[in-house]
Amino acid sequence: MLEIDYQVRVQALASILKAAGVAAYVGTRQASLHYLYGAFMPWRGAVIVTAEGACEVVYWAMDASRVKQEGAGFPLHSFTFTEFPSQIASRLRDLGADRGTIGLDLSHPGAAQVAPGMLTAHEYFQIQEALPNAKLVNGVDYIDDLMLIKSPAEIERLRHAAHVSDIGFKAGYDAIAEGVTENHVAGAIEAAIRDHGSVWSWAITGGTEVGSGLRTGYHLGVTQQATEKRIQKNEFVILDLHPMLDLYLADTAVPVFYGTPNAAQQRLIDCWEEVADTMLESLKPGRKIADCAAQGYEVFKKHDLADYGLPLFGHGLGTCARTRPFINMRSTDVVQENMVVALGTHLYHPEIGGMRLEYPVLIGPYGSEPLVATPAKVHVKKD
Repeated sequence: MLEIDYQVRVQALASILKAAGVAAYVGTRQASLHYLYGAFMPWRGAVIVTAEGACEVVYWAMDASRVKQEGAGFPLHSFTFTEFPSQIASRLRDLGADRGTIGLDLSHPGAAQVAPGMLTAHEYFQIQEALPNAKLVNGVDYIDDLMLIKSPAEIERLRHAAHVSDIGFKAGYDAIAEGVTENHVAGAIEAAIRDHGSVWSWAITGGTEVGSGLRTGYHLGVTQQATEKRIQKNEFVILDLHPMLDLYLADTAVPVFYGTPNAAQQRLIDCWEEVADTMLESLKPGRKIADCAAQGYEVFKKHDLADYGLPLFGHGLGTCARTRPFINMRSTDVVQENMVVALGTHLYHPEIGGMRLEYPVLIGPYGSEPLVATPAKVHVKKD
């Protein structure tokens, strides 16, 4: 694969900080740790980048030797017990960045989910107390603006992760049979994606999700962790895959219908497929993301199913999936070439069942280009 130059990333971020009059950025999210240091970092850590281009890392001692060996080579300082905030403050002082504005990973305004690794309130107050001459601000946009547009090396990795999710979807589809458990299907998916290089099913919603029957139809219900429920004929089955390869994620959910849909189920399918097609068509460079989301939601209304369709149509993809652009009607982002998103379509009816699309898409010069080969439709399996 194409090599990633982490020093170039650091210098690009430093330029953003300098232009904004910011002394330093302290990234604690999975997104920023993986993007700037290039190692799998599941424990508490921070990457510190100054406006002058210095980069240092603070990481939990019990995993620090591995991360140091596998990472990008910037200085790494370990901590134990509750020393994380004080170690951050110490590094900022030593780097001469303890005065002025410091950007921290605090929140994504308007997002309901907390991205993995956001700073806690306790940590914030400890850093504030240790750095009385600093102005602490929400710094997520400094790094998110940089991560929003993907480089060729990133697109290559995201394409590969999406390809592995195709393999996993086929394994899950093939494993669906009357009487097998959701857990069995999830296991078949896990084996397939692991055999093809995935090192982590990253979602906190149970890793690989499999839901069937009425478990697919929880009202507004975006979580179906696999259970011991046995799959029956004439049911919806949600397969939701989350492989990670070389720190880049896929998020691929495509629904299956096992059997023959009745009239009520077919009505949902027709609506869902039209919304999915509309969203795939809507994402063109220059359009406001909020307008794209509104266009998709209008289709739910047209089918008189707006009470069951979500006004949420996906999110960014990269080294994290809790990242911009958030595809909803409150977004302030504009569709741009070389964005990569997990395009979503969600329709859940408690009495009938439901369907979920999460679909890795690259924004090309003329619109959305799926990174997966699996079609964005309901896949009917008769036996």
